[in-house]
Amino acid sequence: MKDIEVTFHHFENDDEKERMNYVYRLIEKGYKQRFGIIYIHASNEEQAELIDGQLWTFRQESFIPHSMLKNKNDNAPISIGCETLPDMHLDVIINLSDQAEDPTLEPKKIHEIVPASEDKKSLARVKWKTYKGLNYRIKSHKVN
Repeated sequence: MKDIEVTFHHFENDDEKERMNYVYRLIEKGYKQRFGIIYIHASNEEQAELIDGQLWTFRQESFIPHSMLKNKNDNAPISIGCETLPDMHLDVIINLSDQAEDPTLEPKKIHEIVPASEDKKSLARVKWKTYKGLNYRIKSHKVN
C-alpha cells in the first residue's frame, strides 16, 4: 500500500456556499498546521478565481498566502489552478474537479470534496475505485 491518504468529504446537502466555506477552513487548517505545499484543484477557471478572491477575505484575522498557478509564484505555500497541474512537489491536494488526481504527483494527502448530488456521488465512486486500484489509503468523512 502506498503512503498516500485520500479522504472523501461527503456533504449531506448541495449548499455550495456551505461547502466552499468548509473548503476554506480546510485550506486554513492545512496552512496553519504547516502541512506543506497545498494545491487546490478547482473544477474550472471561474471557481479558481472565486477561491483566490475568498482566500484574501475569508477571515479578517487570518491571512492565507496563496497564488494562482498561472501566476507561477513558487514561494506561495498554496497554489490554485484548474487545467494544468503544478510542476512541483505537492504535499496536499484539495480536489474540487471531476477527475481523480494524477498518480505521478504523489502527494501525502488528497482531499476529495463530494457534493450531495447523485451525479457527483457517482463521480466520487469512480475516483474511489481509481485510488483503491492505486493502493492508496482511503477514508471517508461525512460533513453535516
